[in-house]
Amino acid sequence: MKSTLVNKINIFLAAALLLCSPILAKGNNKESTKEQPKSRNFIAFDDAVYNTSPDKRIGAKILVDTNIVGPSIAAMTHLTYLPGAHVESHRHVYVTEIIYVLEGNLTVRIGTETKILGKDSTAFVPPKTFHELMNDSADVVKFLQYYSPSGAEEEYRNWENPKTAEAKAQAEEIAKQQELKNKEPEEIKGPAPLTVPGSPTTVKLGEVKMEQEEESSKKKELLLNLKPTSEKEK
Repeated sequence: MKSTLVNKINIFLAAALLLCSPILAKGNNKESTKEQPKSRNFIAFDDAVYNTSPDKRIGAKILVDTNIVGPSIAAMTHLTYLPGAHVESHRHVYVTEIIYVLEGNLTVRIGTETKILGKDSTAFVPPKTFHELMNDSADVVKFLQYYSPSGAEEEYRNWENPKTAEAKAQAEEIAKQQELKNKEPEEIKGPAPLTVPGSPTTVKLGEVKMEQEEESSKKKELLLNLKPTSEKEK
């Protein structure tokens, strides 16, 4: 009797342990399988849209995006400069800009001062100040660009998205192939017939016999005209 009770207790404990197992608990928890909504306060790097400049030398990801976080007086963008990337001298009338280099060496000119910023270096650009950015090295440069107030980063939104451009090109190619497939086949024309030298190319069918008869009658008439007059009278 005692051993039977012990066995029941052991079976009950084993079942309880299995039900509390993380694997089974995860499978039974429907909420864990649902995709978590994107947060306005925490931004994953891979979730940000990647756009490229017209010359394909600059890549931009707006990390703190007003389209996601809502109205804000600040915005931050992750920029990638390939060798030769260059943003010509310009200024923002009401915007303060801060640059923090993550990788590589970025040449920055602020007013009349020029510096090469290495990793973990920072540049401060006050409003109304002309500044210029360039990667004149052989390495890739990556840095963060902070704007306050936001607004200047909107230019990056107008750049091309490589994934969208590739999808558009594929759609255009499929449409082109479909158009060619649906197009009616053109009439196939064979080569022009060969012309035998000396053949009457301007004579139509059925006129050759008539010309031969006319030529024969003309010869007879000519022979009659050549005979002597006395023979004609006979």
